[in-house]
Amino acid sequence: MFLGANFYLKIVTLCAISGALTLSTAPSQSQSTSVSTSTSQEQLPQRIYGLLDKLSSGRKLNASAKFALLLAEFLIKQKMRYVAPTRYDRQLYYHLLHRMEFLMKNANLDSINQIEMQILENAFQRNVLLLPPSLKYGALNANAEYEQLAYNYENLVNKGHPNGTQSDLCMRDIVYLNPKKCKLSLDCLKVLTSGDVAYGYHRTHQVLLLYMLAHHKCAPTLSPPKLYEELAKGHCNEILSEQNAIRSLALGLGKYKDLYLEQATICGLFGYNEFLNWRNVMEIDSWFPDDPNNEHINDLALVFYVNALLLLH
Repeated sequence: MFLGANFYLKIVTLCAISGALTLSTAPSQSQSTSVSTSTSQEQLPQRIYGLLDKLSSGRKLNASAKFALLLAEFLIKQKMRYVAPTRYDRQLYYHLLHRMEFLMKNANLDSINQIEMQILENAFQRNVLLLPPSLKYGALNANAEYEQLAYNYENLVNKGHPNGTQSDLCMRDIVYLNPKKCKLSLDCLKVLTSGDVAYGYHRTHQVLLLYMLAHHKCAPTLSPPKLYEELAKGHCNEILSEQNAIRSLALGLGKYKDLYLEQATICGLFGYNEFLNWRNVMEIDSWFPDDPNNEHINDLALVFYVNALLLLH
């Protein structure tokens, strides 16, 4: 079973986009920046342990925290499957996995609704497809125009689909896919293949759903593997323009910190260096003294830092 003509039309459209693709703006090669990058690289495990400590210090794990732990655990196991770790890395990875497993076993999830519980009982645990992780350089168009988007961003950021309920229902459909049948609901297919204009969390949710489907055993049956990458690339190109717009706003990141980190985290899952880079690592590091108790930012940062540890380290 394939996902239909809309999927293939998207491939043609996405592949037809021409123009020079350039690397994202890299950190300066000055001595001070090199030292900062080196310091961040050395401190990544400390950052991750710090976030795990926060989760173990009396906070009740909500759906966001449990999902972040499952995804971070999955990323580590996937990396170990394809890249033989050094002795140090192996010890680090196993210790992190042990901490995460302990936190999940002792989590109090009384406040989680039924759909969230169904997702968390299955996501990244059953019928998963492990794929070789890689960092992709220059895959996105870092020079796309964003000034007009920045001017209107406040009015646009909440527009689009899917909404939270649609995302949760589609995510549940994905994690419940039967590998013997691999039949995805029409509603979920519409969410995944929608070409409607979307911004903010609406678009990041589409990318996350694509990532989850691409890592399900049914993925090769539903569509050629290259398709998931092309669809994600199309979304992340748009998200990159949004990030550039956010950066250019006079108020800086401000109230968009959570969204900016979600964009960097989710497009970083596909390995795009425009999102997963040391500049973002250092910038996110700088947020925590100002906003140490933002639980969703902490959950996103856990996944972002783990992915950075695995691909940038």
